[in-house]
Amino acid sequence: MIHSTLDFLTQELDAFIKLKVGDPLTTRIFLSGVTNEQGIAIPDQALGLSLINIEEERTNKDQQSRFINAVGKVEKRNPEIQLNLYVLITANFQNKLAGNSSDDYLEGLKQLSYAIAFFQGKNVFTPENSPALSGFDTNLTKIVVELYSYSFEQLYNFWTVVGAKYLPSVLYKVKTLRIQENAIQESGEPIEQIFISSIHKS
Repeated sequence: MIHSTLDFLTQELDAFIKLKVGDPLTTRIFLSGVTNEQGIAIPDQALGLSLINIEEERTNKDQQSRFINAVGKVEKRNPEIQLNLYVLITANFQNKLAGNSSDDYLEGLKQLSYAIAFFQGKNVFTPENSPALSGFDTNLTKIVVELYSYSFEQLYNFWTVVGAKYLPSVLYKVKTLRIQENAIQESGEPIEQIFISSIHKS
């Protein structure tokens, strides 16, 4: 489900930026790690969408573990896990190609602005407003994307950890993914009556 969510958002954002720049053929954003052994993993002259953290959403965690199935039997399953994903969108435009305006730092800022504008205009995705969503994963019923602000210290620490110089980027929180494997732990008949037996000693 994580891969389906990020693949969907990448393709939706790519289509939007292609429309903005007027080039329907060139891929504008890649689902990619930020770095690899060779350095920046995001292709030059492109944006990268990278998963940098996963957290469990605990504020509305459902502890219910017993359910009545379609035939009236009680099933015990572990409660679902609710996840938030932290996703970084990075612009890799470093003026490597002299005289090529498409590799210009300003062009990178422009396309990063398009990404921000996309999620400002549409930050909730459902099968009703985004029919393509069902094609990625039928279990995905709602994706909410929120801009996430972090401090200069957190920013510095992140780029230090990944071992690269800072590139223009913006961080989003994608919530809440619900994962339920539906693995049955126990199954049985529901309790319909409770009998209390009283034994009196003389």
